[in-house]
Amino acid sequence: MRISRHIHHPLRIDAAHIEMAREAIRAALEVLRQPQPDTFLGRETHEPFPRENAQSNTGDDA
Repeated sequence: MRISRHIHHPLRIDAAHIEMAREAIRAALEVLRQPQPDTFLGRETHEPFPRENAQSNTGDDA
């Protein structure tokens, strides 16, 4: 019994597809290496109001 071996000869178009895939991977890695975007959640962009005596906020001049 003879075993048939398949020999693969790459085509030029295969090389072009491989290069396109590599370029897509390079672009994806570039995006993934960027810092995480700021979503504004939990970030304080202003100074909080100072806490004052609770009676002075009621309008009573006691």
